[in-house]
Amino acid sequence: MKKIISVFALMICVLSLCIGIASPKICCHADTAKNYYTIYDGEDKKKVLFTRGGEVNAGDNYLSKDNKFYEITSVNDSEKTAIAKFIRDEKLPEFDVKRKTSEKTTSAKKNKKVGVYHTHNDECYYTPDGIDSVYGKGGIHDVGAGLVNSFEKLGVSVIYREDLHLPHNSGAYTRSQVTASAILNEGVDGLFDVHRDSTARREYLTTVDGTQMSAVRLVVGKSSANYEENRDFAYTIKGYADKVYPGLIKDIFFGKGNYNQQLTTRAMLFEMGCENIEKALVLKTTPYLAKVIDVVLYGSENASPVSTEDIEMKDGSVLTGMVDSNSKANSNDTLYVVLGVIGTIILIISLILIFSKTARYKVGRFFSEMFAGIFGKKKVKE
Repeated sequence: MKKIISVFALMICVLSLCIGIASPKICCHADTAKNYYTIYDGEDKKKVLFTRGGEVNAGDNYLSKDNKFYEITSVNDSEKTAIAKFIRDEKLPEFDVKRKTSEKTTSAKKNKKVGVYHTHNDECYYTPDGIDSVYGKGGIHDVGAGLVNSFEKLGVSVIYREDLHLPHNSGAYTRSQVTASAILNEGVDGLFDVHRDSTARREYLTTVDGTQMSAVRLVVGKSSANYEENRDFAYTIKGYADKVYPGLIKDIFFGKGNYNQQLTTRAMLFEMGCENIEKALVLKTTPYLAKVIDVVLYGSENASPVSTEDIEMKDGSVLTGMVDSNSKANSNDTLYVVLGVIGTIILIISLILIFSKTARYKVGRFFSEMFAGIFGKKKVKE
């Protein structure tokens, strides 16, 4: 009887697990439930610098809207709070442009291509999705499609991969690395991972050109081998956006992960609003973000006329893009493969030498004869 009860209990546990995986994840509204971190200024502990739904660690960095650079010095995970120390006023790239007041013709560069994907496919928006997460394609895919459409209207072709990397856990970036690598193999000029944050609506609500919409947070991985290049990419995006579309880029968060940015020097993670802001407001952001990326990557001469219609250059000067006429986003993927193969070969040879006496003798004799022959001291073994 006990065995029957045990088996029955095990079946219930398995069934509950399956239901938990298959069912949508429904969470409390973030404005009322403390499911995000609040980071305070170390000099004024009552002053909130920013909030973030994702992981926060000591050593992470943050660039505020007014370009003040901070380092997080302590984190209280139980209270979901952190303290950040002011480091310096950061100087971003300067753009000598102003809002355009007269018509100007621009010839757009052809063969422009970027990549878009989602590491966290499940992310949703309460309005209108009704939930914050589903086990599958969430509302974030609508935002990704909106960004793709905005790029395409500017003459930028997009490799858009909607591969699923579920579940939403620490292994998601390992799974999405396969997707990111596949996109890079298509030869793109930039790679963008589209997410949404988890925090209060007010944190992302902004106004650009008199239109209310969602702001965008840029996220840079500090563990990436391309950290400096991607940091400069983020600074350039924010610097240009601050000049032409102030309020569009909320801030920049520098986390301890790599966010697949080790694969290329022009990769960026976009936090497109949070679950509490209306998806319609997030979609209003995508045309502006696409125009900023178009000019940053390709310059004022090669960007679409639509992207440059809001700026006026002084004295016929031009903005130089980060991509020249022949380059694509530099990828380290091939290097990793080669190093992996070499490492595997070395490991196999080492194991053979450790466990095979005959192999050790043959290898030793080979090198003995080779070097003895070089130096004229060949010793014959009797």
